[in-house]
Amino acid sequence: MIVVIVGWTCMHFVHEILPSGVISAIAGCIFPVNETAWEHMKMIWYPFLAAGIFHGRRTGCSGYFSSFVLCAAAGMMIQLGAFAFYQSLTQTGILIVDIIIYVSSMIACMLLAFELGQKKWASKYLFLFVIAAVLITAGIVYLTFFPGNGYVFMDNHDFQPH
Repeated sequence: MIVVIVGWTCMHFVHEILPSGVISAIAGCIFPVNETAWEHMKMIWYPFLAAGIFHGRRTGCSGYFSSFVLCAAAGMMIQLGAFAFYQSLTQTGILIVDIIIYVSSMIACMLLAFELGQKKWASKYLFLFVIAAVLITAGIVYLTFFPGNGYVFMDNHDFQPH
């Protein structure tokens, strides 16, 4: 779990070191390309997706994929809600608070995913979670290239609430 958190935190900077072009565009579908709350949700989604596949294959328990998809979606919403809450109070983004929110969301949701992975419903509804994973991933890729205008897509460096 710690390796995943540290690894993906470092991956936050991948897009900055790549030259412009196709490779950078592909990397941008996976790694954050700016300081928006939306882009930081990738730092929860993809590690959880990879962990669900890895643990499901390693243990032979397909429920891990389902539980990691569910907990990734929950973690993304928790992170977004926490960002919105503290930034509405402080009127700015604070790096250490962002990191604390990210790490605590990852740990809590990963522990929950491991707990839920062995429940019968997690294996029973695997097909629905595969569809959800495909749709969420497609949404992430789409919104990387065509972001919206709301709070979620506002750069934390320029945070100035109304």
